[in-house]
Amino acid sequence: MNQAEQNSLRGPVTPRHGHVFTPASRAYFAWQAGMLDEGALNQREAGKFFPQTQAGLTDPFAKDDPKNLLPPPDGKIASANQATGKMLDQPGDHWSKHEVCSGDTLDISWYFSANHRTRRFNYFITKPDWDSTKVLARDQFEAEPFHTELIELQPYWAYDAEMKPSNPTTHALPLPAREGYHVLLAVWEVADTGNAFYHVVDLDFLPGDGDDRPSVPMGLKAAEVTDKKVALSWQPSSGAHPIECYQLSRNGTDTFVVPAPITHWDDDQVTADATYHYSIVAVDSKGARSRPSAPVVVRTLGEGGVPSAPQSLHSMGQAVDSIRLMWGASSGASPIDRYELYRDGQQVAPIAGDRTEHTDGGLQPDTLYVYQVVAVDGEGKVSAPSNDLAVRTAVKSDYPAWRLYQDYASGDLVSHVGADWRCRQAHQSLSEDWAPGAAAALWQQHE
Repeated sequence: MNQAEQNSLRGPVTPRHGHVFTPASRAYFAWQAGMLDEGALNQREAGKFFPQTQAGLTDPFAKDDPKNLLPPPDGKIASANQATGKMLDQPGDHWSKHEVCSGDTLDISWYFSANHRTRRFNYFITKPDWDSTKVLARDQFEAEPFHTELIELQPYWAYDAEMKPSNPTTHALPLPAREGYHVLLAVWEVADTGNAFYHVVDLDFLPGDGDDRPSVPMGLKAAEVTDKKVALSWQPSSGAHPIECYQLSRNGTDTFVVPAPITHWDDDQVTADATYHYSIVAVDSKGARSRPSAPVVVRTLGEGGVPSAPQSLHSMGQAVDSIRLMWGASSGASPIDRYELYRDGQQVAPIAGDRTEHTDGGLQPDTLYVYQVVAVDGEGKVSAPSNDLAVRTAVKSDYPAWRLYQDYASGDLVSHVGADWRCRQAHQSLSEDWAPGAAAALWQQHE
C-alpha cells in the first residue's frame, strides 16, 4: 500500500466534536485569530475525570461507562495535551478576558459538531490566590467543580437522543466570589468513550455586583432561516438608564448595531449551508453593557432551500467486519425525516432523522470503503452529501487493531491498514497522525 492510499484512509480533517463559544473560550479566540483550524478548535480532547491523573478509572456514578483514558497533565490542561493547541498552555495574564462580577449568573454555551451520549459537564475555577505567572495545574484550581450538570440515565447504551445535549447547550453558572483575573475550566465528559473535551475561559472579575447594567436581552431566536437570510428577534432590555442600542455578534467577530427600541434584525450577509453563532448585548445611554444573551446557533439551508448537509462524517472505530460511523445533524425548513447512508455509491440503509450514528456491518476484512450520508426532510427535499469518508476495515491478524486514545508500550504489536506494526516508543494514540504508517517515529512495520 502506498503513502497516498494510507493518507486517504484517515479521510478529511473532521471538525469533531465540540467547543465553548459563548463566552468565547481561549481556543475559540485562537481559532478566530487563525491560530487553530476548525478541527483543532473542536478536538481539545483527553481522558475524562479531571482532576484525576491516571487512566483506567471507573466512573463511581455510572460503573458501566467506559473507563477513562489519560487526563491532560499539569501544564497542558488548556490544550488538553493536544500538540495543535500547545500555545494555549502559555502562562500569563495576556489572554482576552470577559468581564464578570461575583454572584453573576454566567451563561456558558457549547456547540457540538458531532454529539455524543453525555455523562456530565463539570466547571472548575482557579483558587483565590492562584498565580497566573505559572502554568495551569491542578493545584491552581479548586479541587471540586463549582457547578455540575449530570445526566443520570444508565446504562448509556440503552439510550441515544435522551443522553445527547441539545445543540447548542447553555448552562447557567452562578459564579463564586472572586477578584481580578481568573480561569474557568469547562469539561464535557462523554458517556460512551473514555474521553472528555476541555475548554478554558478567561474571566476578569470587576468590583461591585453589576446591578446598574442593563438587563440581558432575552428570547433571542431565529424566526426565519433560508439559504440567503437569517431573521432574528429578541425581547427588549431595561435598566437604570434608557437603552440606546443592541449589539449583535455573529461568530464572535462581526458586530451589528441595532438602534433601540427595534428588537429584530435580518442578516442577509449569510451563505448557504453554513453555521452561524449569534448573541446580543444591550447598551444604555451611559455606555453600560449588559451581559451577553444566551446564544443561538443557526445553520442556513442548502442552496435552493434543501436541508443543510450532514457535517463531519467520521469513523468511531473499525472492526474486521464492521465500521461505526457518526456525523453532525442536518437542519431544514421542515424536520429531518431520515438520513440515507451510501457505501461506494450504493445506498446502505435509511436511518431515522433523530439519529446521527450507524454501524455498517457485514463487511469484508482489510477492505477500503467510501461513505457519504445525505439528509431528507419531511417534504422529500434532499441535502447535498456530507464529506466523503474513506475508511478500511480491520485486517484479520494475530494482533489487535490499532485504536485511537490507547496507551501503547514499546514493543506492542498491532494491525493497521493491512499490515502488522511494532511500537517503537511508549505513547498514547491521541491523533490519527500518530497511527502506524503515518508516524514513523512511533511505529515500524513488523515482518
